[in-house]
Amino acid sequence: MFNNLKILNFELKSTDKILKALKTFDKNNINLSIVVDKNKKFLGIITSADIRRAFLKGFTVNSPITKIYNSTPLIIKGNVNEHKISNLVSNKKFSQIDPPFIPLVGEEGKTYDLIKKDQIYNYPKKKKSSSYILPKILVIGGAGYIGSVLIDKLISQKFKVILFDKFVYNDINFFKKKYKDTNLKIINGDSQNINKIFNAVKDCDAVVHLAELVGDPLCEKRPAKTYAINYLASITIGNICKNLEIDKFIYVSSCSVYGANKKITNEKSSINPLSIYAKLKALCEKHLIRNLDESVRPCILRLGTVYGASDRPRYDLVVNLFSGLIANNKPITINGGNQWRPFVHVKDVADSIIKIINSDKKIVNGQIINLVGENLKISKIGKIIKSIYPRAKIKYEDQTTDNRNYRSSNKKARKIIKFRPNFKVIDGIKEIVLQTKKNKIKDLFNKKYINILNYNKF
Repeated sequence: MFNNLKILNFELKSTDKILKALKTFDKNNINLSIVVDKNKKFLGIITSADIRRAFLKGFTVNSPITKIYNSTPLIIKGNVNEHKISNLVSNKKFSQIDPPFIPLVGEEGKTYDLIKKDQIYNYPKKKKSSSYILPKILVIGGAGYIGSVLIDKLISQKFKVILFDKFVYNDINFFKKKYKDTNLKIINGDSQNINKIFNAVKDCDAVVHLAELVGDPLCEKRPAKTYAINYLASITIGNICKNLEIDKFIYVSSCSVYGANKKITNEKSSINPLSIYAKLKALCEKHLIRNLDESVRPCILRLGTVYGASDRPRYDLVVNLFSGLIANNKPITINGGNQWRPFVHVKDVADSIIKIINSDKKIVNGQIINLVGENLKISKIGKIIKSIYPRAKIKYEDQTTDNRNYRSSNKKARKIIKFRPNFKVIDGIKEIVLQTKKNKIKDLFNKKYINILNYNKF
């Protein structure tokens, strides 16, 4: 970082020429300058990459930088605190910052410092937050599809994390090796083991509950076990959080509780769960909301159909399955196709959970929030695939046994946690195709990728 006096050496006016920017780069030995207005207020930054693109468009060294500087770089405005750092680091553009410096802009609009992105956690905070310690997070089901993505993000943001899982799909040694010498503690346990759950919860500030049987086929196959795990164990975990006065309890539910619905559903819409999985989600929501008191009210996330790459790949999710088939040059069959579904990328889910962890509990506790990136018909996914991979073989069948048909609004998520999805289905398709090819996954229906094939492990 630099002291305040040196900031002046990095400043350029928007009317300055490219040549002056290049000279400033050489003088400071960093290919970045801060662009300010006549009152020294921050307008943006300019880097060597911006200048290279300008030259390709016909600009010269005598052209002003007015039209080429970046007016929307990642910055921290006001005093630095953990909440602002977490929001910054969770932004998908964070890893792309080059040169790796972040401007710190005061509330009055003037730049007061530059900080290297890898030193952001060491930046001195204002006094009232200097003693703040990042909360310790327990992720129950942390080795699963969503959990493994969440764990990775939490660790990268320096949280202390406890991963609690039965390790049905991923070997425990994978996580021990990947997160060696980090703040991750791993517990091999069942969510129905009350003693183990209690001991894990008591050491934490926030609990994220993901350890349930997921997917209609698996739940239909083991209805009694689904009731025991998805309902009884879940409400027990909620009660433990209540008794231990845990700061935040995040329960991950599903938009499938809306069932068949012609209107765009929001959190006030009537629910119409059709499957065992959805019915138990609805029942669990109801119990948690009624049973937990003011001190520990859950934040319930109703997820759309999740997709995207994870350390625990799944090919029993519609976008992931279609993408895996494309990666292996296999035909796709779409049954029906007119059914609407809300979709959300797994990384957007993880980022949203972290936002809730970092949010004031007065804002998020006790809330039910839909988490949806976009609503699409299943047939539209086929069209998207065709637009990327014209040679893809897609067959449409009229009949379907799946009567679910629903769209969901993310308006509340946008308002309460400032949810802005960073990914669309088209991004997820490309991502899964790449992951499938890179990892040479040929047998998409191997039991480690399909939930229902592991029914006997529960």
